[in-house]
Amino acid sequence: MRAEIIFLGSGGGRWATITQKKPTGGFIINVDNLRMHVDPGPGAIVRANKLKLSPWKTNAIFVSHCHPDHYNDVEVLIEAMTEGMVKKRGYLIGSLTTIEGYGKYEKVVSDYHKSKVKNVVVIYPNDSINLYDNELIATKTKHGDPYGVGFRLKTRYGDIGYTSDTEKIDSLIDDFDGVRVLIANITRKKNEKIRGHLCSNDIIDIINSMNKKPELLVMFHMGLKITNPKSEAEYISKNTGIEVVPSKFGLKIELIDGIYKRIL
Repeated sequence: MRAEIIFLGSGGGRWATITQKKPTGGFIINVDNLRMHVDPGPGAIVRANKLKLSPWKTNAIFVSHCHPDHYNDVEVLIEAMTEGMVKKRGYLIGSLTTIEGYGKYEKVVSDYHKSKVKNVVVIYPNDSINLYDNELIATKTKHGDPYGVGFRLKTRYGDIGYTSDTEKIDSLIDDFDGVRVLIANITRKKNEKIRGHLCSNDIIDIINSMNKKPELLVMFHMGLKITNPKSEAEYISKNTGIEVVPSKFGLKIELIDGIYKRIL
């Protein structure tokens, strides 16, 4: 028995999305009975099939906010999860803006598609939900979408954290203190700060402020200006003392019985 995280890409932001020089398919978390696709941006379905990861087995979809590099393939995934819109099943979990819309932020999932999902959940920071014997707790972000969320997934193999898109805010320290694996959306290198996103120095400060640092940091949602992800991972590792890897298409992280991790 194990938990596994499988990456369908590494990129985020407009330029990565348009060029696909860094693919934007999101990632999948499999924990016992949970099969959750997180932030299925453009290419999610294509790349899942390429890795022979059946979208039909999906039983939960998490969309952090209403930007297309995070939601583009969500309705196609719903069609797979509901076995061609025939069976009412699974979870759709997302921000207010994603599921209902708010002001200038139009909802990105149609009422028709939502009608075929068994559990549709609008989630706010600090809300929690039980997902097939795992607890998902929404975390705060500071981004262009004011209702965006990340999460901490509590599993029997250890906790998995996902920052989603956010600036450096103090709450990230407590939200992800003690997770085994932290997936951080790092858009820029070193100290190249950008509004609404993290750079490498931001995540270094966050990790070094934790009481218990993650065992592993995965760099995700990298912009095109991160031209040497391996070098940037080494920079973050040197300055935090933890293992750091850049995400890439097909990267798999395994947590086995809460004892050790394996990177494939």
